[in-house]
Amino acid sequence: MENKTHYYFFLMILIGVGILTFFIFYTYLTSLLLALVFSVMFRPFHRFISRIFSKGEESSSLSTFITLAIVALLFITPMLLLGKQIYIESEQLYYGLTDEGSRSTLIHDLNSLSESLSAKLYGVFPAYNFDSFNITTYVQNFLEWAFANLDTIFSGFTKLAFQIFIMLFALYYLLRDGGKFKRDVIALSPLADDYDAKIFSKLRQAIKSVVLGSLFVGVIQGFLTGLGFYIFGVPNPALWGSLAVIAALIPGIGTSLVLVPGILYLFFASTQLHAIGLFLWALLAVGLVDNFLGPMLVNRGIQIHPFLILLAVMGGLAYFGPIGFIAGPLVVALLVALLEIYKSTR
Repeated sequence: MENKTHYYFFLMILIGVGILTFFIFYTYLTSLLLALVFSVMFRPFHRFISRIFSKGEESSSLSTFITLAIVALLFITPMLLLGKQIYIESEQLYYGLTDEGSRSTLIHDLNSLSESLSAKLYGVFPAYNFDSFNITTYVQNFLEWAFANLDTIFSGFTKLAFQIFIMLFALYYLLRDGGKFKRDVIALSPLADDYDAKIFSKLRQAIKSVVLGSLFVGVIQGFLTGLGFYIFGVPNPALWGSLAVIAALIPGIGTSLVLVPGILYLFFASTQLHAIGLFLWALLAVGLVDNFLGPMLVNRGIQIHPFLILLAVMGGLAYFGPIGFIAGPLVVALLVALLEIYKSTR
């Protein structure tokens, strides 16, 4: 009886301290999660650098520092610059729509576009009058949501810089001492070591499948969409390219939700040659990424339906904020991994 009392008392203390520790680390949850994802993504690259500078010793501080410097220079810095550009374009578009003169101009342009389209179709479909359809309200509401999330990221430069510093610091130790951390977790886990190894393996596959197979492909498609908009003259290319990243996760439709309006805009507001150019760009550049690169990366990990990933992204953004773009799919991927392990153990 006394041993049970000691055990439960110790368990209560352990749970209480664990909860307090979670709240202490909660502020840095975004940085730690990104560091974990990046450590899985760039582990093969770290092994390559280790073979060059430290004879394959992954725990070498020199090779780890070189890996971290290259990752920060080639990946993190461009992401920050792109995020800043998206923020600027969102701000410009938001304030442009809240200005009455700009809204009136937009309604006039939409009416002219509708009349031009009706005329080109020989009056088969009558022109629609947008005076009664306040489209700017819907766009403005969406931009308010997007602008609020972006403002959370970029409003405090000092806080953002500190979060990036924590992420890089955590990434350094995850790359250098990841194997030791993994062995410590397995040793502390009450599960059998085989189950722990399966969980780590499935979680690694899930990260590769979701981040590389879906999100990374979506990011590439969004970048190519924004680049095409920039080349052929569609306004706010970085903003629409970021929306194409989300649209790329929608099964069967994908980036066409953003590309088709862009092509129509060029067809009626610019030149038909630019519209044809953007159409070919969408077909050859953006489409080929989805058809060839996507299946190649997805098949290397856990199979998760694209619709579930879309729901995970949207739900993650609503619950976790901007980091939910990664956190939501990872939680779903972890659930799928655990269900696969449970099915195999039965």
